[in-house]
Amino acid sequence: MSLALSILPLLLIIASGYVLAKSAIIPRGSWAAIETLSFRGLIPATLILAISRSDLSLDRFGGFGAALVGTLIILALLALTLRLLPQQKLGNAAFTSLFQGSIRWNAFVALAAAEQFLPGGIAVMAIAIAVLIPLINITCIVVLASFGPSKASISRILNTLIRNPLVQACAIGLTLNLSRVSLPVPVADTLDMIGRGALGVGLMAVGAAISLRRLTRIDWRVCLGAFMRPVLASSVFVLLGTALDLPSVQVFAGVLVFAAPAAANGYIVAKQMGGDAELYADIMTWQVVLALLALPIWAHILL
Repeated sequence: MSLALSILPLLLIIASGYVLAKSAIIPRGSWAAIETLSFRGLIPATLILAISRSDLSLDRFGGFGAALVGTLIILALLALTLRLLPQQKLGNAAFTSLFQGSIRWNAFVALAAAEQFLPGGIAVMAIAIAVLIPLINITCIVVLASFGPSKASISRILNTLIRNPLVQACAIGLTLNLSRVSLPVPVADTLDMIGRGALGVGLMAVGAAISLRRLTRIDWRVCLGAFMRPVLASSVFVLLGTALDLPSVQVFAGVLVFAAPAAANGYIVAKQMGGDAELYADIMTWQVVLALLALPIWAHILL
C-alpha cells in the first residue's frame, strides 16, 4: 500500500498541471514557455550539479551503462521490425512516430520518480541521461530522415545534438567531474536552488499536455506504442540488469528510464520531419497513464 501511495505525489503534481491548464488559470499558450524554462534552465541545472558531484567510475556504473545501451538497441531493433508490416497498414509517417514513441523518454517523469523512490536517484538518473540522450536523438533523426519526406544531413544531426540543453548540461557536468574541478559554493548553491523547481514544474508541464480526448482515440497502433515502454522495454532492461548482476537500485533506475512516457519533443520533431504527430501525441498520452500504473508494481517487485 505504501508503494502505491508513494506515486500519489507524482499523480497530484501532474493533475495540478492539468487543472491549471484546463481551467486557464495558466493559459494554454503559456505552457510552451514553462516547458522551455524547465527544459533549458531547470533540468540542466539539476544535471550539472548531479553529474559534477557523482562517482562516475566504470566499476560502479559500467554495467548500468551497458544495460541501458543494450536495452535501447533491442528496443530500436524491435521497433524497426514494424517496418515489415504492409505499407497500407502502417505508412512511413505512422512508423516513425511509433519508433520515436518506443525509444524517447520523458526525463521529467523519470527524475521525479527517481527522487521519490530511490535515495540518490537523481545522480543515477543523470548517468542515464548522459548515456542515452545523444544516442536516442541520433537514432530518431536518422530513422525520420530515412523513412520520412524530410532528409537530415550529418551536419543537421550534429547541430541538433549540440543545441540540446540536456546534452550541453551533461557535457558541462562530465567536464567538471573528470577534471575534478569543484564548483564555487555560491554557484553550486545557485544551481541547487534553480534545480529544486525542476521536477515539480516538469511534471506540471506533463499534466498540462494531457488531453482526455486523446484517451478515447485508441487503435492498434496506439495500443502497441503504449505497450512498448512501460511493459516491454522495462522488462528487457530487468532481464539485462539481472543478467549483469546490477544492484537493485540501478535495475529500478533503468526501469524508470524505460517505463517513463515518451518525451514531448518527439511531437515537434514529428511535425518538422514528416512523422504522424497526432499518433505520437496519442501514444504519449496513454504512456503517461500506463507508466504511473506500472511504477508502483515495478517498485514492489524490485525494491
